[in-house]
Amino acid sequence: MKALGDSTAARPRPLLALLAALLLPGLGRLQVRGEIGVQYRFEAYQEDAHRTDVQTHAVQVEADLPAQQTVRAQFVADAISGATPTGAPPPKGSTQVPLAELTDLRLAETLEWVWRHGAHTIAPHFAQSRENDYVSYAPGANYSFDFNGKNSTLNLGLARDFDTIQPKSWRRERRKDEWEFLVGWVQVLNRLSLLTVNLTLGTASGYLSDPYKGVRFDGYPNSRTLFPDQRPGHKTRQVVWVGWNQAIPPLHAAVETSYRFGHDSFGIVGHTAGVEWFQDLGNRVRVAPMFRYHRQSAASFYGVRFAGDPTDPESTPDAVIPAFSSADYRLSELETFTYGASVSWRVHRHGTLEAAYKRYRMLGLDAVTSRSNYPEANIWTVGLRLQF
Repeated sequence: MKALGDSTAARPRPLLALLAALLLPGLGRLQVRGEIGVQYRFEAYQEDAHRTDVQTHAVQVEADLPAQQTVRAQFVADAISGATPTGAPPPKGSTQVPLAELTDLRLAETLEWVWRHGAHTIAPHFAQSRENDYVSYAPGANYSFDFNGKNSTLNLGLARDFDTIQPKSWRRERRKDEWEFLVGWVQVLNRLSLLTVNLTLGTASGYLSDPYKGVRFDGYPNSRTLFPDQRPGHKTRQVVWVGWNQAIPPLHAAVETSYRFGHDSFGIVGHTAGVEWFQDLGNRVRVAPMFRYHRQSAASFYGVRFAGDPTDPESTPDAVIPAFSSADYRLSELETFTYGASVSWRVHRHGTLEAAYKRYRMLGLDAVTSRSNYPEANIWTVGLRLQF
């Protein structure tokens, strides 16, 4: 990320020109059989008090091909600006943590090919993402097998990330590599109920710290100096996700509930529960209110400030300089609330308009981390889906 006002920051390319350059030549060579779907979405994430602002443009194109094949392509542009906490505690006499201004542009593309043969579905995919200081390449594949009269489905997935990090202040780049494996089960319980269970195992190694977060050590003479965020160079994680979908024909409605349990080797244990109600209003309009709650414990190396002086460990005999330390509020003990609603309106047999609003709140639970770290935000979304 670059500081605001940096004239060398990347400039967004016009969206239509980007699509024309990347998408149209490829579609012109496809022998399309069946439907073509195009979806555009704009989302504005706006934190209170003029903190971080993210504006997202996303386009997805899906086309059915011969021999039970489908190809999907997605293009995303995120424009990021505003301010974020540095990791420093509030200065004396204040409750506001110091903020650092930022601006960035993220461009990402994803391409997926789906091939179905009887009970088998294979879907390799490739994604890439580019920011001013971060580049990511992510190949992967999913496999599904239907059996029991297509009432049961086994899902397997494997993904690999190759990331490169290099802020302008660094002389050399650093790397981060990730593996992720998923095994899932989808079960039709009856004609109105569906159960999904997923287990995800992941591992990451390399540079896992945040180059834009710092740590305060009280033993260092200059109280304004922040030392670099230091996290372990390896992390494993385990996630269990359970979803239940239930149709309610008398009300022309359906409900989707989910629960997620996550644990990682940083010491964070998280629980997330969500519910979304889908209500049909006639044949063309659907309204969907939602609520999601998340709670997590703190990382084992998280702290607001630390004792000692990293430049001279012997200066404070009673202080033990930790091998790992981070004051990133996102690693603290916290809870989040997300609530809102979406509406979709089928204005034509080929077109559907969509809109949504969500309110996001993050609250600290350790009674130590300053409240001013945690954001609250409004999230606005509008979109258009076309099917031919």
